[in-house]
Amino acid sequence: MPIALLETAWLVPVYPLLAAVASLAWSPGLISRTGPRPCGYMNLLMVSLAFVHSVVALIALHTNASAGAEALYRPVSFGWTWLSTAGLRIGFDGLITEPALVAMTVITGLHVLVQLYSIAYLEMDWGWPRFFGSLSFFEAGLCALVLTDSLFFSYVILELLTFGTYLIVGTWYNQSLVVKGARDAFLTQRIGDLILLAGLIALLPITGTWNFHGLQAWAADQVNNGHPLPQFLPVILLALIAGPMGKCAQIPLHLWLDEAMESPLPSTVLRNSVVVVGGAWVLLRLEPLIELSPLVQGVLVVVGGTTAVVASLIALAQIDVKRALSFLVSSWLGLLFVAVGLGGISVADHLMLVYPLPMALMLMAIGAIVLTNITQDLTQLGGLWNKRPLMGLAFLTGAAGLMALPPFGGFAALRELMELTAASSHPLLLGGVVLLTNALISAGLIRVFGLIWGGRPSVFTARSPEVLWLMALPTFVLMGLVLHQPQLFAVNGVFPLAPLPGWGPMAVPLLCSTLVGGGLSAIFYLRPHPLAHLPSALGGLQDWLAHDMQTERFYHRTVVWLVVSLARLSAWSDDRLIDGFSGASGGAAMAGARRLSLTTSGRSQAYALTLILSVLLMAAWLIASPPTELVRSFR
Repeated sequence: MPIALLETAWLVPVYPLLAAVASLAWSPGLISRTGPRPCGYMNLLMVSLAFVHSVVALIALHTNASAGAEALYRPVSFGWTWLSTAGLRIGFDGLITEPALVAMTVITGLHVLVQLYSIAYLEMDWGWPRFFGSLSFFEAGLCALVLTDSLFFSYVILELLTFGTYLIVGTWYNQSLVVKGARDAFLTQRIGDLILLAGLIALLPITGTWNFHGLQAWAADQVNNGHPLPQFLPVILLALIAGPMGKCAQIPLHLWLDEAMESPLPSTVLRNSVVVVGGAWVLLRLEPLIELSPLVQGVLVVVGGTTAVVASLIALAQIDVKRALSFLVSSWLGLLFVAVGLGGISVADHLMLVYPLPMALMLMAIGAIVLTNITQDLTQLGGLWNKRPLMGLAFLTGAAGLMALPPFGGFAALRELMELTAASSHPLLLGGVVLLTNALISAGLIRVFGLIWGGRPSVFTARSPEVLWLMALPTFVLMGLVLHQPQLFAVNGVFPLAPLPGWGPMAVPLLCSTLVGGGLSAIFYLRPHPLAHLPSALGGLQDWLAHDMQTERFYHRTVVWLVVSLARLSAWSDDRLIDGFSGASGGAAMAGARRLSLTTSGRSQAYALTLILSVLLMAAWLIASPPTELVRSFR
């Protein structure tokens, strides 16, 4: 039975997909007497089946591998042809590999916890069919993304995830900010997806394949045999990384993530923990091609390093707690882009695996506070340590998992990144970026903790009741997983990667950056009256950071202005030139027809006279013309 589940692991995305489709039955007018709650329970059941299938398949893989069944340890391939015509074949080719099973276990496990959490968080909400169906749709897309071996279908799945983002951000669609957030998130990600589409179309004639393993073999052949690289390959690779940049909210496609915070908080847990990592997964699969172009590697380092520093600075000034954490998501993934740009594929794998659980844990703890205190404004919270200490401990555990703080997983992953930067061509600059980013992330997390659990109670927190056990249970389960994350990495055979390293020469400066950033933030915010605003002498620095460094205004004055101007020019030319020419020519024809109509009298004598005169004029012209000119004219 376990072997059969391993060979049919491609069914894992099917369970949540069926649940998402079945959720349509609870649309208005179809099933009304049962209410929306059965839809949520049905989605939870199907997601749990997907999780069990993933876990059993992963256990079967390792059990048979350890027993010497090498044939069963090899990746199981599957696929079907979607289009085959004129020598072009496009098929969904998939591989059931160890990394894919690990990723699906994490994705489905988090979805089970989040859907349990959602039942309590949205207890009085009537939008369960749309919300739970969208969550299951997300899970199906993410599991299919880690299984597929095709770059083309990776693009298709990313497009579906973009559509799912639009649906789930717009859950409460009767609010104007929600509509704006859903629209901006959809359009911003579409920019990256369309550029990715252009890149993969241009890539096919060069490589002859869209399969990741085929692309890896092509890249190895170029290196081993010394073939000259195609002239436009760097441009194509720049287009290919645009899709992951949009999904991972990297500059300049970073503004959609904080706009997406208008959705219910349970969806924020999934989006900020595993959905954004979908773009990183595709980027890691493209690493063999990226290594062929130093230009693309440099772009990844610049984009990732800039996003890491800038996003962590912006997070320090955010008042909305969800937006503060969303910018820290972009910052951490920026470090992953730096690792990919430096060629550290194993380091990037560790950063990607360490990240989801701590971020999901912090957001679950925040959701328990937001729900019972009716606000997510950090300036209106505070003093909750005496009332809600368990959620405070959960938040601190998640924060420690992302800081460079031993013995948590984030410390080991960031230490690997520091060693990678030390071996690069600019060790001081890139090492400084990592240390500064870690200090700013630590400061941002301690700031959020201080403004919520530190200080004195406010009007909103004077009476803060506990949440339902369905919210507390998944939070504490996830807390235990984060605490034991280093041990999970250290167990041989559980993860496909090498165990995360511990101490090393770069550990001391990394730990010092954590203590400096977190310590300074604690001085400002862990006191009876936290520093809500920076001193006015700093010249509005906090307001500048709070407005995303005026990035949105800059886009409106440049990109949006250019697009609007071109649209107006196109509308003017269409109205005045195209429509004007066709309208004027049509009007002239109508005017000529009206004038000719005045010459008709209805008398047959006049028509006969006109015909005779025309024949006489033609005869006079033929007689007057020389023979040679007549022959030439009739030719």
